[in-house]
Amino acid sequence: MLIRTGSGEGASRELALISHRGGKGFGPENTLQALQAALDHGVEMVETDVRMTADRVPVIHHSPFIGLHLISRMDADELAEKAPEVPTLEAFLTLAADRCAVNLEVKKCDADVLAATIAGAALAHPILVSSFDAEFLRDFRETASGAELGLLSQYELTAERMLRDAERCGATTLLPASFTVRRNLVEEAHTAGARVIAWTVNSTQLLGEMVAAGVDGIITDAYSEMKSFLEAAPGIREAAEAVAACGADNPA
Repeated sequence: MLIRTGSGEGASRELALISHRGGKGFGPENTLQALQAALDHGVEMVETDVRMTADRVPVIHHSPFIGLHLISRMDADELAEKAPEVPTLEAFLTLAADRCAVNLEVKKCDADVLAATIAGAALAHPILVSSFDAEFLRDFRETASGAELGLLSQYELTAERMLRDAERCGATTLLPASFTVRRNLVEEAHTAGARVIAWTVNSTQLLGEMVAAGVDGIITDAYSEMKSFLEAAPGIREAAEAVAACGADNPA
């Protein structure tokens, strides 16, 4: 969405607002029910988690377990019987289709299986495939699927280290935990031609800090609240200016 960060020329820019775990906050996370409600609300992008069953069917679920059962050791039919609310990736992408962009966070899935599933979907928007697993991203890059790659991180690493790791696996988007985001990281990423999307941003104060840092997007459990705050231009300006006044070494 387009946000205003100040007055005058150059005071507007795009910020990707991304609904966490398939529309968490709109319904049970990572379900078609939540995704449908999120789409009806007008979300522009959703993030969701991908795993793979024993018979190589990609499904949407954050945890590796359904009760005491590992998803990776269950066939798709067994999973559907035990947890009918868990959608296949195919069903999820079919529903998202031309209505919103998608960020697939890959927990565990074969690269070729994921690439084939994405290729079979009629997606009208670019897709971002992200993972903490740089080796998976390297494998997925070899499929030449055309999806953008994003490297997730949850530790405070130097900008040089993060950009080096991203380059090695072909990622052009960095997805750091919000508490690790610093203005110099964003600036160096932009200089290198990479985007920065912060997770998980659930308060307006933190959102203001991320805007001040210059991030390109945020992943949130509180999409409606964050959208309302972003649409209030004076609030964004005040938050950004207040954080900037604290100095560039702060978490902004």
